[in-house]
Amino acid sequence: MSEHEENAEDMADQVRPDELLMGVAAEAWQAYNAMETTKRRHFEQLELLENRKKNYNIDPSPRDRALLSGLLQDHDEQVGRFTRASQSLKQADAAAHQALFGYIGLITRAADARRTTH
Repeated sequence: MSEHEENAEDMADQVRPDELLMGVAAEAWQAYNAMETTKRRHFEQLELLENRKKNYNIDPSPRDRALLSGLLQDHDEQVGRFTRASQSLKQADAAAHQALFGYIGLITRAADARRTTH
């Protein structure tokens, strides 16, 4: 088992590491949440436009394309923000960095499990 997997296992006992998320890792955590939000907005708009095309043969208008482009730019900016914040956290406190990514891994796996249908 890798160190990252062990860290994730340890995090299973502590569902939400409040001290970490409100302390030294707060900036990286907020940047992660902003990145996830902008990703979701972009994908939702993309899905809407694709469904219009598939179901009604309606091409995106220039306004639709501009909005989609802006949403992608928002997401790209937040990816950069998260990258910088997580690198800064890693330099300042490597253990907190590992713990944050352990928690992010847990919530990502939980979200993936919710999407699974049988």
